[in-house]
Amino acid sequence: MNKYTVMAVGLVLTLGLTAGCGSSDSDGDGRGSASGRKGGSSAGQGGATAEGPAYSGPAIPGLAARPAWSLPPADAIDLGSTLLFVKDAQGAYASGHGYTWEPVDGSVGTLHFTDDPESATLEFRDVKTGQVRKTLKVKTDRVAATTWHDGVPAVAVFAGATTESDGLSEEKTTTEVTVYGGDGTQLGKATIEGDEFDLHEGYVIEQDGDESLKLTPVDGGAARKVTCTGQLARCSFDPRNNEIDGGQAHAPLITGKYAFHVENASTYEDEPEQLVMTDLATGKKAWSTADVTPPAGVELDEDGKRTSGALRVLDVRDGRVLTAWGAGAFSPDTWVTATYDITSGKQVGGSSKYSYEDSPTDTVNTEGSSVFTPDHTLAAAHTEQGTAVWRPADGKEVWTQKDGEKAMNPLRFSPNGILYGSTKEDGFSPSVFLAVDGRTKKVLAKSLPEENIPLFSQPSGFGYISTEKGFFVFPAQG
Repeated sequence: MNKYTVMAVGLVLTLGLTAGCGSSDSDGDGRGSASGRKGGSSAGQGGATAEGPAYSGPAIPGLAARPAWSLPPADAIDLGSTLLFVKDAQGAYASGHGYTWEPVDGSVGTLHFTDDPESATLEFRDVKTGQVRKTLKVKTDRVAATTWHDGVPAVAVFAGATTESDGLSEEKTTTEVTVYGGDGTQLGKATIEGDEFDLHEGYVIEQDGDESLKLTPVDGGAARKVTCTGQLARCSFDPRNNEIDGGQAHAPLITGKYAFHVENASTYEDEPEQLVMTDLATGKKAWSTADVTPPAGVELDEDGKRTSGALRVLDVRDGRVLTAWGAGAFSPDTWVTATYDITSGKQVGGSSKYSYEDSPTDTVNTEGSSVFTPDHTLAAAHTEQGTAVWRPADGKEVWTQKDGEKAMNPLRFSPNGILYGSTKEDGFSPSVFLAVDGRTKKVLAKSLPEENIPLFSQPSGFGYISTEKGFFVFPAQG
């Protein structure tokens, strides 16, 4: 596990009066400056709209021709209604590059990091106008994206401290983490012994033996354990996709009011692995793959058991669970997706079945996964033939690539259904980035610079890119 691992997840800082972190331009009340109050950033004094470089790049399908605002070269953490920027003590914007890992969705995980806590300024800008809504002066060695309860975007500020040995005692390391919401309000603060932990959904996540994860609320309250079962069971948390990893089974560790663990999470078990969803507060079981019928296309043995232990929960929303099942023991890259009602346990709609492209260079287990539109009406799978777009609601295919086409790796959707992806002539050629209509497969741009593939902020639908020339934020295409 990486130092202070947190994803988008994960993150530390300290607020200045009693904990070493002070709010910027305070008026003596210990609060940071907000739009309309004195002070602010040099790029947005008094809440003024940001003024940055003009955009001279190519048109980006799904976005307006001109940006709503821009800044000099920078990167940001998306907090929904605001974008969070970090300035170092010299006033330079953080670029968000070079940390040991990043989220699999391409978003910014760690925006700012140093060897030791240093002074920095957090700048909360309105996503639509670029106005500075609030600034906070902090002392930190890491600022990273995370989520608060129910998946609310947040930012975590870390600050580590070391107590030297007196000659007899051991050296001691502690990490203070403070979490802020999109408006700059402090949501919670915690001090953790050591630096081996993750932060997600408002919980400090620590490995507790091979088979358990300890979840401690940042805003106070009792910790609980998520324990995988089976002889010599092993489970871990991967902050790059925020999933619990039980070997062949994967699921979001925390999703809304639920948590997942893995049954039979061991190579010493004859029974296939199962994913169990429990109430996060009580630990009571709410749903399990063991209690539902696998979808058609999943191979069963003569005893009715799955021949493949590969299993994944892709999403939980609106009282339903979207799952992916390994098709069979001798079809390791073929997966069947299906949706189940949590209350009844019955399958809802049909299913989709694809053979997924498997890259030996992948460091994160995403087998059987897809990329989704923000409203989850469309999904795109990276199959052996390229991209296949399907509907999660009923499993029906919208379109798929055919033989003779350049296989496209789907990267992300825009809110209005534009799908961005990449193609390659062969395994040694550079990637070419393009945009297609997610519903029709029509190519909208066949060669975009990689840095011009946008990320999108919700609920505004604004897209943003970070290039060598600047940081640009665009409204959605009208």
